[in-house]
Amino acid sequence: MGESEAGGLPQRRGWLWIGPLAALAGAAFALSYDSDNGLRAVFRIRDELGRAEARIARLSDERSELVVRADRLRADPFEIERVARESLGMVRPGEIVVRLRGGAAEGN
Repeated sequence: MGESEAGGLPQRRGWLWIGPLAALAGAAFALSYDSDNGLRAVFRIRDELGRAEARIARLSDERSELVVRADRLRADPFEIERVARESLGMVRPGEIVVRLRGGAAEGN
């Protein structure tokens, strides 16, 4: 081994890092711009998850309100009568229904 071979070895090792670095940069680029499996997909799924969690919270609140309303209907006969009168337009025998125009009383 001469001096030229020993001197060329460190230079060649200096260039060895370029191949793995280029492969790493290519993989990072592919992951960031791949619409199916890359960072875009991660962000899209994160947004979907946020919307789903908000919907779950709304539905949970609605369910709680419905449970309270169902409990009131089971326990209070006047509540049943109120719902029947308002929703179904039911009246007791002998009652006369008077409907007023204007809608002010219908808002509730």
